[in-house]
Amino acid sequence: MPTNVFFNHAVQTEQQLYEDLVVESLRIYGHNVYYLPRQVIEEDSILNEDVQSKFGDAYAVEMYIENVEGFEGEGDLMSKFGVQVRDQATFVISLRSWERFISLDGNLATSFRPNEGDLIYFPLSGGMFEIKFVEHEDPFYQVGKLFVFKLQCELFEYSQEDFDTGFGDIDQIEDEQAYSLQMTMASGNSKDYVANENLTKSGTVVAEVVSWNAPTSKLLAKDITTTLEATDVLVGAISGAQYTINSIDDRMKFTNDAAAQNLDFEQKDSSYLDLSEVNPFGEP
Repeated sequence: MPTNVFFNHAVQTEQQLYEDLVVESLRIYGHNVYYLPRQVIEEDSILNEDVQSKFGDAYAVEMYIENVEGFEGEGDLMSKFGVQVRDQATFVISLRSWERFISLDGNLATSFRPNEGDLIYFPLSGGMFEIKFVEHEDPFYQVGKLFVFKLQCELFEYSQEDFDTGFGDIDQIEDEQAYSLQMTMASGNSKDYVANENLTKSGTVVAEVVSWNAPTSKLLAKDITTTLEATDVLVGAISGAQYTINSIDDRMKFTNDAAAQNLDFEQKDSSYLDLSEVNPFGEP
């Protein structure tokens, strides 16, 4: 038999009241976080994964953390690749806040719910988390409607993504972890490069400025798109600064990592690997 028409649990006024209570609870017990939609710049159609991504927007929104006793996951562990941090967290965002503040972004794969692959910046711990799964039916249709999304996230591992959100704490992630080149500049027009401006070579954008030290003529650049060599002339797109590269620091030296052994391996590999061509059947 059909349900009794005189007892309807999906009453609109009760749904609105319940949603108001949920939103108010999230604003009281939640935290201010930033939601970063992922913009896919280049996609591998064979492996169906992004080759290059960019995060150009950061939306401030309130979210509740279910893990009140600390982050979940495996935590800090020692592996063959060194110390790895595998923290996990579950963030809860209301449907109302999602639709009001984030859903209209043009880079979303779908505007109906948060997207896997997008990022959440948690200022309290300074951590960046990547959304791995979105649960939209927990709690399950209370008073006949869904009110929240639960975002199961893992600590984000940087992989040469481009951050240009305008928030210093977020964009600093790229400055600290991106592959960069430090160059000593020679003659120029005495102007100063500006941080985050594009560098052009013969009219083509080839890099982006991280920092410029005028007294020492040291230029630190990231987002390198081509091979740079001494005698190349780099022009700042905003500042108009124009200098010639005098020398480039060794790419195998990691000055900010005293334990790095890249240069040692590069120098010793020749004694282990013999790449010369020989006749396996003997020389005539």
